Amino acid sequence: MIGAGDKRVALVTGGNRGIGLAVCEGFARRGVQVYMGCRDLDEGRAAIERRGLDGVEPISLDVCSEASMTAAIAAIAAAHGHLDLLVNNAGVSVGVRDKPSGESLAQARATFDVNFFGPWRLSQLAVPLMRGRLQAHIINVSSGHGSSTRIEGNNLGYRSSKSALNVLTQSLAMELADSGIRVNCMTPGWVRTKLGGIAAPRTPEEGADTILWLALDGGGDSGRFYKDKALFPW
Repeated sequence: MIGAGDKRVALVTGGNRGIGLAVCEGFARRGVQVYMGCRDLDEGRAAIERRGLDGVEPISLDVCSEASMTAAIAAIAAAHGHLDLLVNNAGVSVGVRDKPSGESLAQARATFDVNFFGPWRLSQLAVPLMRGRLQAHIINVSSGHGSSTRIEGNNLGYRSSKSALNVLTQSLAMELADSGIRVNCMTPGWVRTKLGGIAAPRTPEEGADTILWLALDGGGDSGRFYKDKALFPW
């Protein structure tokens, strides 16, 4: 098993803005080598320069592209030989007022590609690099809208994609329980991001806080759903 003294390496999808950027900054300030996954490298570089971040490197990553995900993981493997933290943060929400009887299935499939199939495939690619690491952890950014206790009659594509992400979290946690790799999901609440909008009450830093707690402070139990460092209902 690789020693705990080795520098920890993290990959954060959708890392160039919002919650993802706050996670990248939080990791970097705690001495983690961070790969900021972004579709546009120039946007990533601009975010790093704007925040004055050290130890953060942008990496081309599109969670809807098998080739892009494979290349990103291969680059991290070549540079470090391991990965400690994977934060599946990239997400989309469209058709927020659409009703199930009228929502476009093509739109829903595209939402699933980003919110569910992307994290699933990226986790599959990442797990071999995480085995044997003392504090390996996969964290999926879910939503309260994915909870079966919060069902409403709209935005079914988004809600069900996050519900599926929650099931993925539980399934991976069960499979990897004996490997030492922890798997969690969390909801950041309503956050002022491109997805959440300017009316949201929470800052990206507040949205990222539970992720940092799980990843860096050893908070929580594997296979569970969290909000504000407390258990959240499935």
